[in-house]
Amino acid sequence: MIKSACYAPHSALYFRPDGLVHACCVTGFSIGSVVGPKRESLRDIWEGTARATHRLALEADAFDLGCQECEFVAESGGREATVAYHFDRFASGSPHEFPKMLDLALSSRCNLQCVMCNGDLSSAIRTQREGLPPLPDCYDDRFFEELDEFLPHLDRLQFKGGEPFLARENQRIWDRLIELGLSPEVTVTTNGTLFNDRVAHYVRELRMHPNISVDGMVAETIEAIRVGVDAERLWHNIDRFQELAEEAGNGMTLSFCLMPMNWREVLPFLAEADRRQLNCNVIFVNQPQQYDLLRLPREELTEVLAELSSVEMQLVGDAPRNCHAEVLERIRSHLEKPVDLVVSSVLMTSRPIDREAQAELRAMLVDEFACEPMLVQAEEGIVCSIEVPEWASWLGSADFVGGQLDLLDKLIEQRCGPITNRWIVSPMHGVVLLAIEVTTETGIRQLRAYRLVDAESGRQRVYVVDVALAGNTASSDT
Repeated sequence: MIKSACYAPHSALYFRPDGLVHACCVTGFSIGSVVGPKRESLRDIWEGTARATHRLALEADAFDLGCQECEFVAESGGREATVAYHFDRFASGSPHEFPKMLDLALSSRCNLQCVMCNGDLSSAIRTQREGLPPLPDCYDDRFFEELDEFLPHLDRLQFKGGEPFLARENQRIWDRLIELGLSPEVTVTTNGTLFNDRVAHYVRELRMHPNISVDGMVAETIEAIRVGVDAERLWHNIDRFQELAEEAGNGMTLSFCLMPMNWREVLPFLAEADRRQLNCNVIFVNQPQQYDLLRLPREELTEVLAELSSVEMQLVGDAPRNCHAEVLERIRSHLEKPVDLVVSSVLMTSRPIDREAQAELRAMLVDEFACEPMLVQAEEGIVCSIEVPEWASWLGSADFVGGQLDLLDKLIEQRCGPITNRWIVSPMHGVVLLAIEVTTETGIRQLRAYRLVDAESGRQRVYVVDVALAGNTASSDT
């Protein structure tokens, strides 16, 4: 057996709503695409150099290819708290000839506007909150035809969204599994708002394991977080899902996204999961930053830990007991050894870096692109200043001041045109690179944004360059 820090790139594929393919839902490193001019077949993605590079990096215990989140969660909460831990089941026989697991977020169709979500994962947020057109459908007949080769070899399929029960793409795969008589593990992470004969059919026929997101025990809390949900109806549906899941014999999970606005309800949530004898899961939200519990001031977080520790939980089930212990340990570890991790819809930074490293990065960019990068600086996630070189005048970047740094890519999209592709790689420890292609009036432009955290001030800095300028000092309008 090959030893690796994570077996995701050895055993799994994650498909995003925009058609990009990763090894898992956490890593920022893309290993392929099923859309656009860079489209590859599923076989080519699985056997490609990008996946092999990712796999070899983790075999060398290197987390720099977009895997910093698991590295830091392991430091603060232990390996069992990481997403990487869940791929250990596939360690034997790795790397595998075929994927053992597919994680499928094929559509962003969703009927809710959860406060911690974004338009890339919820069509309702994208059209109503962000005022953007719906994302195009990315998964065509060719994708499903190629998928047939992989289906018989799978141990597990996970369906996410959006809301999975609204996605036609998911129904197509479920129908194919039933038609082929295949019976892998099938897990569906759902907001629980939909339950009808069609949903019941799939849960029963595929012995689905529903994973239902709750995020509160008081109706006002649930409805404030999961905007658009009816809490009473949700609990009624949970009863129906549980009855059907127990009939199918494959169990059910209740999930709770832990945030500053609902932490007082996590213990009643665990008690409810225990009463129902269900599996449960508590997820620490880390984006947007205002919903990250671990970013509370130290004094407040200490009070949270004290209150959650003071209640003696009389829990019977292993899952609720373990969740309680993991929540306390994660908070306690963070207080003892704070980890500054910034994760956003734009990109992720790892450790803060010093001024010397920043100077080296800037010099590298000037040398490579033959011009000064645009520097965007932010305090507490809000853009406070921009240094705009001549080439960047077309970006209209003065409009960015006062906006959220986490939404930089969306600000660029609103100003310049639709983003047609994006991917994230980590060129060095402490700096993560976001690359996007944006369609402007003068054609497609590729921008790269290098984001870091200043070790002294904590201020976030983003150096933006235009790939078209490499070796060319002319204006970007050419």
